[in-house]
Amino acid sequence: MILNLQNILLKMIIPIGIQCLNKELKKTMNKDTQTMPFDWMLSNPKFVFVILNLLLEYEIDVEEIVNNHFFNCNKRASLGKLENYYTNTNGSALYNDVYDVIFPHDVYNNETKEKYVRRLKRLKSIILDSKENLIFIYSSQSSLQNGNFLIDDRYIIEDVYIYLTKIYELIGKYNTNYKMVVFDAILNEDKSNLHKNIILKEMTPCSSWSILLRQILQYREILL
Repeated sequence: MILNLQNILLKMIIPIGIQCLNKELKKTMNKDTQTMPFDWMLSNPKFVFVILNLLLEYEIDVEEIVNNHFFNCNKRASLGKLENYYTNTNGSALYNDVYDVIFPHDVYNNETKEKYVRRLKRLKSIILDSKENLIFIYSSQSSLQNGNFLIDDRYIIEDVYIYLTKIYELIGKYNTNYKMVVFDAILNEDKSNLHKNIILKEMTPCSSWSILLRQILQYREILL
């Protein structure tokens, strides 16, 4: 019994998009580990891959990644309906229009940039040096009708399985003690594009990420 408890404690959940759902999942499971870069934003798989590639493969200075790529927010956006954003000079959310990602909880200042530098350094260190079992989790939109991530009516989430496979293979160059779990309520992609070792759990389309979270919690055993 003690060994089982130790195994549970030695597993770390790392969210890789698309939004805050997985951070809430960690809290619900009492696995609220240190905050990671993609926890509190709306991202997309291509962006996550590009950032990890700069961080790991090209070994670009983390401050440069934050300033010129990750947190290079030249625009603002306003929230319309759930997860639908529209560019607006007075919008409350920060918008990185190069990579089509939204930061709804941040202020554009040096303090925030330093926060993301710390988080990216932390993630790099974990991938390169951690002895824990790493679980990378991707959760899709709730559905294409509700909670679908759009910017100015453009669909942002594309080629999901292709980029998740790229992420999986990239991480595998630097760490072998990991797995990736995908919770997908959209299911409109060719499954042959998804790496055979990535665990896919098919969700039912729903009206919000909170409902999707309840579905995901039915599979909590694979995250332990």
